Amino acid sequence: MKKLFLPLILIIVVLPFTTLFSGCNVSGFFTTYEDDPVYESPIAQDAAAAKGGADGADASPGATTFKQVCATCHQAKGQGVPGTYPPLAGSALARNADATKPIRIVLHGFQGQIERNGKTYNGVMAAWSQLTDQEIAEVLSYVRSSWGNSAAAVTPDEVKAVRDQTSGRSSAYTEAELN
Repeated sequence: MKKLFLPLILIIVVLPFTTLFSGCNVSGFFTTYEDDPVYESPIAQDAAAAKGGADGADASPGATTFKQVCATCHQAKGQGVPGTYPPLAGSALARNADATKPIRIVLHGFQGQIERNGKTYNGVMAAWSQLTDQEIAEVLSYVRSSWGNSAAAVTPDEVKAVRDQTSGRSSAYTEAELN
């Protein structure tokens, strides 16, 4: 029994300590906080740029809402995510004179496969009907005037009209329903 006791103690005590300390870096027991990546909020960067006299267009309410709500999927510069979320930069839908399609998409969401500029996307966009008419108008105006897009601004009255017309809708739009 004594012959088994020493190897058992070594396994129970030495193995956990070896495992614990093998995860440490060479210069110390654990990594330092300097090793951690630093997250810089795009909103804070815009606020700093606005204070420094940079172009105020990115500090607009529409840009702020875009960064808080839309940029997670469509990315900060509107380039989208390949295969999932289409780009808004240079988007024919964003440049279209008819603003009702993007308003309907923001209000009720979008789902299903679409093709844009020869590339296929198949993501789901959540409905953002909790945003006010003013916020939706500002964010769509920002998208329609950024990244190579040059369409007219969207007004809160246009958003309200579409919201009223589609108030009975409870599901996301598909490509076929928007055409």
